Amino acid sequence: ARGSAAQIRQLAGMRGLMAKPDGSIIETPITANFREGLNVLQYFISTHGARKGLADTALKTANSGYLTRRLVDVAQDLVVTESDCGTTEGVM
Repeated sequence: ARGSAAQIRQLAGMRGLMAKPDGSIIETPITANFREGLNVLQYFISTHGARKGLADTALKTANSGYLTRRLVDVAQDLVVTESDCGTTEGVM
């Protein structure tokens, strides 16, 4: 188990103030904890950061996938015809 003190506090104590993805603090504190259960608004507020993280990951993956596709398209007709020079230092 790799639980931290902050995670134990959120399980048994008050979750407290949450931050928006832009870093500002949401004024309404979450007074419940995971043991007692959260109401719908408290749950929605507490998952704000996770939702933003998932959206950012999806957008970044799309950008890197597009870059990879473009690089493959550019290098598709490239043929290496030089014999192996035997270096272990790489291309440069």
